[in-house]
Amino acid sequence: MQRLGDLRGKGALVTGAADGIGLGLAEALAQAGARVFMSDVAAERLASQAARIGAASAPCDVSDGPAVARLVDGAWAEIGPIDLLCANAGVLVTGSILDASPPDVEWIFGVNVWGIVNACRPFVRKLRESRRGGQILMTGSEHSLSSPRLLRATPLHLYNMTKHAVLSLGESLRAELGPEGIGVSVLCPGPVTSGLAVNSGAHRPARFGGPTKIEVGGIGPAEAAQLAAQYIPASRAAEIALRGLAAGAFVIPTHRFEKDDVDARYREIADGFDLLE
Repeated sequence: MQRLGDLRGKGALVTGAADGIGLGLAEALAQAGARVFMSDVAAERLASQAARIGAASAPCDVSDGPAVARLVDGAWAEIGPIDLLCANAGVLVTGSILDASPPDVEWIFGVNVWGIVNACRPFVRKLRESRRGGQILMTGSEHSLSSPRLLRATPLHLYNMTKHAVLSLGESLRAELGPEGIGVSVLCPGPVTSGLAVNSGAHRPARFGGPTKIEVGGIGPAEAAQLAAQYIPASRAAEIALRGLAAGAFVIPTHRFEKDDVDARYREIADGFDLLE
């Protein structure tokens, strides 16, 4: 299992870095002495935050494969070799899969799944060309591991699908890249303070239907109160992520309660096996 130890002088590229976990990761990496390159679709906020941190930056839509390839090449040229890719950019679409429109599907998979693939391809190519090892941190979700109990009444079908795909992608690339000295980890955060819903609506590209309002509903008062009590700041999620990387963890959860949902899923799977003769 690969481990990312001392970050001083390491190069790091973070997508979705203008807000939330991405911004928390960029701040934590810079504080640890890494050379940081930040990217996001929110160009103005990105430039402001990068200037505050003292990081290099460039706007990019991760659903655009050629644009992400140019981003990776540009980041490598500007700050030097990149040791850590934080493929963090993500968006939210609510509603049932039974009602989802083709643009909804294309957009959320374009960012949450293909956005990670689009970043991994040129990053791994650069590592192979330079005969270097490295580390990939993909941002999944607690939804990568289960259908979280407190959010089960909210139809997040497409989001759940994409985040399960991230975990599978991480497993596949870990098996392929591990022998080359390239580690893969999947961050699976629970509730983290961020602008995910607002930003998802505000920055939806025209080719996917343009800006829209994302409404997260269906949660009862008791569940809403429990959920509200679980939120942690993005800085804390970033701290947990870097600690997980240092330990060589594949799955990096941020909340202990996630295990309850995982255990419940495992019990249902085990029940199915118990039916076999």
